[in-house]
Amino acid sequence: MPKNINLDIIGSYVVTIRSEIQIPDDETGTTFTTLFVEYDFTIFIEPCLVNTYLATLEVVDINYNIGAPDLTNVGPYVFDEEPVCNYPETVTLTNLPVFVTHNAPSTDDFTIPTTTDLSLLGSYTVTIRSEIKVPDNYTKATFTTMFAEHDFIVFMDPCIVDSYDATTVVTKIVYNVNQATLTTGYYQFDETPGCDYPETVTVTNLPAFATHSEPNSDFTIVKNPNLDLIGEYVVNLRSEI
Repeated sequence: MPKNINLDIIGSYVVTIRSEIQIPDDETGTTFTTLFVEYDFTIFIEPCLVNTYLATLEVVDINYNIGAPDLTNVGPYVFDEEPVCNYPETVTLTNLPVFVTHNAPSTDDFTIPTTTDLSLLGSYTVTIRSEIKVPDNYTKATFTTMFAEHDFIVFMDPCIVDSYDATTVVTKIVYNVNQATLTTGYYQFDETPGCDYPETVTVTNLPAFATHSEPNSDFTIVKNPNLDLIGEYVVNLRSEI
């Protein structure tokens, strides 16, 4: 029987073997009597024997900075039998975050699509397990499960900000006493790249007659006839993330 790796042929096969001879009935050799012997025997094709099943390439920890482009084809893994029998493997992942894509069976690795969700910051421990079922004998009625598993960690690291600048600056606000209510002084602070970290704005030395609207990023001076307010007021505007 030549070497065969086809697992579908596991089983038993009954074969009949027959041998016959023809004995001439007389000296003319025109007629014969056939004598034969036959019997059955069975060919058993037993399962391929696996000595060990293990991870020959383990998933290394995955690091992704929130806000970065797609992180593709990371954490490749390989599970192998010894010897190689090519039993179908079943891979399961426990605690894999929903924002991580498992690329199986195409490339057997992982992808993290780009995201700016800062709530994902943290680390996530994942268990990967692969198992094969090896038939106990040619009947394939029962199986022995062999498996290999290990943990890896997905780190969702902070979005990296290269610079934080005042992209729209309040230069000066001019109000004439007793004029109508004035809303002005729009300002804007921006990250590069945009990571959407919450910003905290503080205003120092803002006169009592002016109000600051953080949601609208501006200032309002309501109509005021008080001539004593005439003058110059230096205000400090600070935003931090």
